[in-house]
Amino acid sequence: MTIPALINNTNKKELEAVFKKQYSILQQAILSIRSEDELDFTYENYGPRFSTRLAAQFKATEYCGEINHNTGCILLEEDDTFTYYKTLNGNTLSRAYFDDGGFLTSDGVLYLFEQGEQSQFSGFLVSIDVNGFKRKPNRMGYDLFMFHITKDGRVLPVGAENTWLSYGKDTYCSETSTSNMNGFTCAYFALTDNNYFKNLK
Repeated sequence: MTIPALINNTNKKELEAVFKKQYSILQQAILSIRSEDELDFTYENYGPRFSTRLAAQFKATEYCGEINHNTGCILLEEDDTFTYYKTLNGNTLSRAYFDDGGFLTSDGVLYLFEQGEQSQFSGFLVSIDVNGFKRKPNRMGYDLFMFHITKDGRVLPVGAENTWLSYGKDTYCSETSTSNMNGFTCAYFALTDNNYFKNLK
């Protein structure tokens, strides 16, 4: 194995490890909130304060604000385009389902949210940049993954049964899809396919 290939393989293993770690941490945080608040995770109960409630649970080091209002860690371009993150295959990524606020944890991990009116049908969505937003490649399904918080407090990868986009999980995690949401369901495959990270290109 050549040195570049060896480095690439090591990086993928590190991404897999931190992905699983952050998934576990999020699960524990949601369980704790459920126990403390004794509320269902619905828009009526939390609405746009969901991210701040989770930030408090994490003792977040910085609140990142909203992408759309350019108050956050990640900013839009001057022409209002969004280039910071890409789809799984490197194309323009829709920011529509993770633009409602975010925060940084003490270890530099970035959490982003869908908690606006759309969450009334999609559920609360939490996207995690597992290696921090300052580290590349900043691609959905590579180092940015999306999770669905169910009403009863389960944390499921988007695309799993009974989650948003479960009907199109293959379409939204595909090397060939041209959708601007390509990568949204990759957390499902990252958790169910033992070779997912190994096969990333």
